[in-house]
Amino acid sequence: MSKVLKRFYVVLILVGAGWVGLAARLIYLQVRYRDASPYEGYAQRPYLRKVAGARGSILARDTTVLATSMPLFRVAVDPTAWSEAEVRDSLPLLAEGLHKLFPQYHPSPKALEKYLRSRWEARDRHVYLFPYRVLLSYTEKEAIRTLPLLRPVPGRRALILEKITHKRSYPYGNRARITLGYLVNDSVAWRGLESAFHEKLRGEERWILVQRLTSGIEIPLEQLDEIEPQPGGDLFTTLDPHLQDLVSQALEDAVQKHKADGGVAILMEVQSGEILAIANAGERFNDAVSTLWEPGSTFKLATAAALLEAGIVRPTQKLVVPASLQVADRTLSDPYGGGQMTLEEAFARSNNVAFASLGYKGFGQQPEQFYGYLRQFRLLEPTGIPLYPEPRPAYIPPKSPHFNPTTLPWLAIGYNIQLTPLQLLTFYNAVANGGVWVAPRLVREIRYADGRREQLPSEPPKRILSPTTVQALHRLLRAVVEQGTAHSIATPLYAIAGKTGTAKKVKNRTYINEYRASFVGFFPAERPLYSCIVVIDGPKESGIYGGEVAAPVFRKIAEAVVFRDLRVAPQELQPNPQRRQPTLPLLVQSVAIPLYNQLSISTPDRPTTPIVRTEAHSHYVRFLPHRPEIPSGLVGMSLRQAVHLLEKRDYRVFWQGSGPYVTQVELRREKEVFLRLDHEKPS
Repeated sequence: MSKVLKRFYVVLILVGAGWVGLAARLIYLQVRYRDASPYEGYAQRPYLRKVAGARGSILARDTTVLATSMPLFRVAVDPTAWSEAEVRDSLPLLAEGLHKLFPQYHPSPKALEKYLRSRWEARDRHVYLFPYRVLLSYTEKEAIRTLPLLRPVPGRRALILEKITHKRSYPYGNRARITLGYLVNDSVAWRGLESAFHEKLRGEERWILVQRLTSGIEIPLEQLDEIEPQPGGDLFTTLDPHLQDLVSQALEDAVQKHKADGGVAILMEVQSGEILAIANAGERFNDAVSTLWEPGSTFKLATAAALLEAGIVRPTQKLVVPASLQVADRTLSDPYGGGQMTLEEAFARSNNVAFASLGYKGFGQQPEQFYGYLRQFRLLEPTGIPLYPEPRPAYIPPKSPHFNPTTLPWLAIGYNIQLTPLQLLTFYNAVANGGVWVAPRLVREIRYADGRREQLPSEPPKRILSPTTVQALHRLLRAVVEQGTAHSIATPLYAIAGKTGTAKKVKNRTYINEYRASFVGFFPAERPLYSCIVVIDGPKESGIYGGEVAAPVFRKIAEAVVFRDLRVAPQELQPNPQRRQPTLPLLVQSVAIPLYNQLSISTPDRPTTPIVRTEAHSHYVRFLPHRPEIPSGLVGMSLRQAVHLLEKRDYRVFWQGSGPYVTQVELRREKEVFLRLDHEKPS
């Protein structure tokens, strides 16, 4: 027993001594390395770290950059690479150069020179030229490489460059931002094109050799700008930055004016299906692509198309429309009552009873046929646009538990079905395109650094409507603007075809007295080039109906497009000698065009001369080329224009009188001009 106890005590003493020794060692290390980094053990041990190539840019149709990654660098220097003669002769020049380039970081060249000299004397092999948190752009980095002692020299590496990150930049700010998407922390793609094309956009990843200093700072053992990983592909979109700005501004103005909850506007090119602009009020969520809404009366175009395709009704056929429609336990009425009217008149007035009764009588016994037409029109499936998430349209299919006698007549007027604004616009675009459905396109191609180009696959065009039906639908849509619910946006310069919609909103599965106003259509109606949809969600002031809330936004967008597209010529108009658009005899073209655009006055001719003569017509202003000679060519100009032109040519200008016109020009001596002003227009 005593022998066992002795052994136990020996073991206990040894274990206790081990713990005491360990504690002593820890205390020693704490005191010895109390100012050192926890990474000191790795100070002399190089290891691999992953770096990524630059993320590809997102560009507009005209190659304007919409999103790009800007490389940021941390810059250090190895003073041991400098000889004594170089330090003596060139170090003051280096300090002065850094002071001139970056006075905010190096206010005193002398202090910087003294600091770098002390680091050279201490044989320090890694000295940061800026505070650790300061990151320089590529341009700033290249400027530094031109300074004395930092220029590249074969066999010597004095400048140490470390690419820290690629900062994502969006030059157009909030314009189409939710469509472009976000890059969170410059690494995690979130929503929009950034997310949908993340694998294409992100750059190549490589491993580089780095070493961690005792301070915890990593330094590369290779020049990162020399072993640059391959960048990601560049995404070339169909967006037009100028039109995107116009569409976004028009939408935001309407949302503010009507105190609305939100809104959507999409502008599309008819034949190609390319999306030129896509705006979401506030750019918080992509309602244009990802939110299902009941379309209301804008869906009546699909009902009319099904009725015409089935031969149930003709455009000019006289219909007897009741004042109300009773289906099961529900009654539908129209504020304007019933009576005799054609399909065109019912469509122009957006008569709910007419379309609900036509849909019920024509397809009530065979609802599958009506749904078959909707499937043919591509209204029961997504468009396939590469943005996540695009939901499938929501509807109540026949023979489902929720299908009842009221489903189809209410579906005929745009309820019991939910579509995204883009899905509805794509159908209208097919009507504009002669009945041929084309897939909406947002991305044209992807270009890679090695020269490869990747075309994105898309569904081939498909005819969904007969030419006869398309012709009739065009007449219906034009009637809405010429004499129906959107007559307020009719313009004599070009024809608009479209449909208004005012749908009640649903809350807790119950329709409430809040509305969603919309207008969707195309222009110019006689030769459609553009289609567009505008939806204002929850307008609370200055109207609630599509014709008074959404249609004016549509026209504002249309006019901005028409006035810059030379393919859209003004319609032939009867001259009105009693009416003339405002103008001056001579104008600076670059200043006049934006002004006339704001006033919704067309300027169809665009000469190449900066100064233009003008012809005022009833509905537009014609620009004619003008090449003024000094001084005689100044007669008829405004004072501001004349002074601007003369001062650009180094003339001294004097004037006398008042009025909008320069009526007399006198060259008094070399480079000195006297102008006389008057209210009478010079002949």
